[in-house]
This record gives sequence, C-alpha cells and structure tokens, in this order.
Amino acid sequence: MVNLLLAAGLGSGAALIILLTLTLFDGRLRVWPTQGKGTWQSVAFWSLFRALNVASIGLALADRGSLGITPTPLRGAGLVLAAVCLALYLRSLASLGPTNTYCRRAGLVERGIYRWTRNPQYTTIIPAYFALAVAADSIWAWGVISMLATAYVLMAYAEEPWLRIAYPDVYDRYARRVPRFYNWRRTRAFFRLGRRQLPPHPRRNSAPALRHLSATNSTGKRR
Repeated sequence: MVNLLLAAGLGSGAALIILLTLTLFDGRLRVWPTQGKGTWQSVAFWSLFRALNVASIGLALADRGSLGITPTPLRGAGLVLAAVCLALYLRSLASLGPTNTYCRRAGLVERGIYRWTRNPQYTTIIPAYFALAVAADSIWAWGVISMLATAYVLMAYAEEPWLRIAYPDVYDRYARRVPRFYNWRRTRAFFRLGRRQLPPHPRRNSAPALRHLSATNSTGKRR
C-alpha cells in the first residue's frame, strides 16, 4: 500500500508541478484556474490534484512512525496544529462563500481573513499538511506533502493573472494593500498594540498596610 501511494503521490505531484509551472510561462495553457468543466485542463488538474491530496493523507496514515526520529510529544503537537490550521482553512472557505470557491467569479472578497492575506486557503492548508507530516514521522509523507505544498504555492501565482482580468483595477488595489501570503508586518503591529494595551503591572506598595498596622493595636481595635 505504501509503495502504491508513494508512486501515485510522486507521479501526480511531478505532473501537476510541471503543468502549473508551464501555466506561469504560457497563460494559454492555464490548467489553473481551469478553463471550464470538461476541458482537458480541468480533467488533468483535478485528477492530479485529488490524487496528490489522497496520497499525502494516505502516506501519513499508512507509513506513520516509519522514520522513528520524531518524539511522541512533538507528533502530538503536530496533530493539534494540523487540526487548528484545518479549522482556519474551513473558516476561510466560509468567508469566500460557495459561489466563489474554486475560482468561481461572484465578487472579490476583501473582508474577514482576506484583510490579512490574499490566499487564506493556501496559507492555512500548507501548514496543516506540514504539521501532519510532523505527526506522521515518515520521510515519504514529507516528500509527497512537500510536492503538494509546492503545487499550492504555484496555484496562488497562477490565479493572479486570472484575477486581474476578472476584477480589473479592483484586484490591483487589493493586492497593493494585502500581501500574497502572510502579513507579517500587520501581525507584528497587532501584537505590539496588544502589549501596549495591557494594564501596567501594579506595583506593590506596603505603605498603606504599614499605616493600617500602626493604627491598630494588638487586639485589633483602633487606638
């Protein structure tokens, strides 16, 4: 089973990366976004993309622990991180809406998580898969998942010419304001602002307590 999943993952990953790279150099090929249901580009992309995802998850399960170098606590942390990233991925899909998913054209979304990144699906699913690779502790899972992450990055770049045509001027303004992947500058500013808004740690002042004690006799009554 592991050999079959590995062959499927390596074969589909290599083919998908080549097609996406060619798409970047020649927009007329454009396997992503696909050129319509039933076209050879659509059939090729979805077949390879789904095979690569299935192989990645399958290897993480079937070959788990084969590497034998990842500590159990770290593998558990990988599972937790994968679950958190998957939840964020599903949340980003909800923000995008079903009428816009998979490069459907129902209006450019700039709200919610899209204020932080232009590609929230990719910026959440990629770390989810890498966290799964940590949990799997498998060299083959790492290899195939790395190919899948490369494909996701190429998909993000391949979408941009299509988005500029679909949303002329609007997308360019949005792209100047929001980064392609991670908004490190805004994240740092957010945490700095959060620290500034924290109330200052109260200083211990023993003077009131000392005054109170001096004004009270040993029986607890005031003099």
